[in-house]
Amino acid sequence: MRRWPVQGIRAALMLGVFALALDAHAGALVVQTIGEAYDQDTDRLLYREVHCVSADTRVREVAYRNPQAQLIAFKALDYQAGPWTPSFVQRNVHSNSVLAVQLAEGKILLTRTEGDSEPEVATLQPGGEYPVVVDAGFDAFVTDNWDSLVAGKVGRFQFPVAARETLVELSIERARCSYETETDQCFRLELDNWLLRMVAEHIELGYDASTQRLARFRGVSNIGDGSGAGMAVDIQYRYHDLAALQCERS
Repeated sequence: MRRWPVQGIRAALMLGVFALALDAHAGALVVQTIGEAYDQDTDRLLYREVHCVSADTRVREVAYRNPQAQLIAFKALDYQAGPWTPSFVQRNVHSNSVLAVQLAEGKILLTRTEGDSEPEVATLQPGGEYPVVVDAGFDAFVTDNWDSLVAGKVGRFQFPVAARETLVELSIERARCSYETETDQCFRLELDNWLLRMVAEHIELGYDASTQRLARFRGVSNIGDGSGAGMAVDIQYRYHDLAALQCERS
């Protein structure tokens, strides 16, 4: 992996095109779901995330707000490259940082900007036998492989991790839910390496078994706290009683 100035220029141009595509859908977005993230240890509400999608489901925007309704982060995703590999841009208010991930010409571009500094661009080259899944694309991976996963087969994929500027191999398999439920089917998502698993926490995904919709996410959040540290969260999602919510970017 190397950084090249020309890639920074290219990434900036691609981000501009990406932003225009999102703006074209912005007026037609509707609220699809809301997630409430609680601290796993104290059950204290940390933030809420409102997911808005376009009619063709190609564009998704997620606004993250603290309990006082102040915006703490915003993410926009474009699924043009496929349901498993959305391009996305995420802005974090606390750290004044921007992260963008894009799949282009078979490569993955990671663009990170901290404050007023120049963007840093890393290029990742996928390889191996496992498919690539980006960010929220894990949801489509689960539903597309639902029958085999529920039957006990282990799913595996490559996943870009911006903090490490690398692709890691993850495995997902059926698991017993750690919380009380009569409706959910849970899965365990973790690094596909026994040594790395010893130092990295797994993620638990709970899906409503009848609708195959994500109902629970238990693990480290993609939103940091005020100091930038990761938060261990229990996110509970709902898809009803959303009429009063609006799609807002600020």
